[in-house]
Amino acid sequence: MSNIPYTEIKKLMDEFSSSFCAAKWYNVSIWLGNGRTASCHHPLAHSIPLEELNNNPSALHNTNFKKERRKEMLDGVRPSECSYCWRVEDAAKDNPNIFSDRMYQTSRYTKEDIEKIKTMPWDANVIPKTVEICFDNLCNLACSYCNSEFSSTWSKDILTNGEYEGMKTNGGLTYKSDGSIAMPFGNKNEDNIYINNFFNWFDEIRGELLELRVSGGEPSRSPSFWKLLDVCNNDKFDFAVNSNLIMDDERLYKLLNSSDKFKSLDIYTSAECFGKHQEFVRDGFKWDLWKENMFKVERSKKVRRLNIMMTISVLSIWTVDLFLKEIIKWRKEFNNIHTFSMSVNILRFPSFQSINMIDQDIKNDLASKIESVVNLNKPWMEEWEVNHFERLVLYLRQVDVSYEDSDSRENKVNDLKKFVYQYSIRRNKPIDEYMPNEFITWFNRL
Repeated sequence: MSNIPYTEIKKLMDEFSSSFCAAKWYNVSIWLGNGRTASCHHPLAHSIPLEELNNNPSALHNTNFKKERRKEMLDGVRPSECSYCWRVEDAAKDNPNIFSDRMYQTSRYTKEDIEKIKTMPWDANVIPKTVEICFDNLCNLACSYCNSEFSSTWSKDILTNGEYEGMKTNGGLTYKSDGSIAMPFGNKNEDNIYINNFFNWFDEIRGELLELRVSGGEPSRSPSFWKLLDVCNNDKFDFAVNSNLIMDDERLYKLLNSSDKFKSLDIYTSAECFGKHQEFVRDGFKWDLWKENMFKVERSKKVRRLNIMMTISVLSIWTVDLFLKEIIKWRKEFNNIHTFSMSVNILRFPSFQSINMIDQDIKNDLASKIESVVNLNKPWMEEWEVNHFERLVLYLRQVDVSYEDSDSRENKVNDLKKFVYQYSIRRNKPIDEYMPNEFITWFNRL
């Protein structure tokens, strides 16, 4: 990440247009199991046309669709797929100290790299600087907001117990699929044209990469992940892994020892609420094991940063304040504010799991609890983390619906009720044993 102040980054971005984001050029997420791509996690991923890929392996990133969105940004047009950032920016228009993610995404690159875009044709095939790939959906967890496309455990649930019944929203329909359509090459990825093209393209881009990140599923469960590690050695980029860290010591230390192959190793793990509540929201999660492995990773000195990615949903929001307190307590034990850094991501899909489902007076109370913990602990938080939590507080208080949410309130209530009841039975997690009382009181009133 560059050391340019955010105010200067903003001026640099405005030299292009009011809708510019360098991630459209230099960042890419690629789901190789089914051939989809996006410039970050906020836009919906789009399919990589095989006719483009056959002539141009870089179409894993440089699709014609994405090039058109780059042109829109250069022309000052807001691409509709980037509504997450536009929603935040519109809500924070009177607060210049709260930034959307396009600011953070752009700040990852140097001033020289950003200005280089001015010299490129809008339809250039760009070598990305930061790449995230997902080989398949192999995963040992089945988180509440996830589905069969991204988790083989979710797929097993649907295959064993059948589709979720009575779902009506667009997001609800994903719980009718066992994921087979979304994973055309199967979990073993035999003859997967996208993975084959990636390994060919990798030799072309590895010298230009700042960071390569592998997501999932759970990467450590994927044979393709370990194949990637085998072909890497003395690479000059930073390597990052999105891992749930629910694993035994043998797998954990095999992962940590791979750090010698790269400039550095970062681990991104996922959690956002406290104790048994977390074990409901992320089925298969074991709070004590996760905490134990977090400490093992930090003490190993094998990683540069250990990061926590929080996903804020209608099911997880209720103990975010307690979670934040716990992480601050751990930081104090290590006497390091950079330990266990936290990013806050607000869920939009499926819409029935959005925090916008909650009554405004309750959202205001939740916002105040989080705000109070942040204000008490700012000396133990990084500036950008404070901004993330302040953005969440603002969202809770001011946003009542996402731009892209086209589902009716009636259908969302229907799906939330039916989903939670069926999920708790299938996963053998009684609601009254795992969920906070505040949630149960609100949920029972729906």
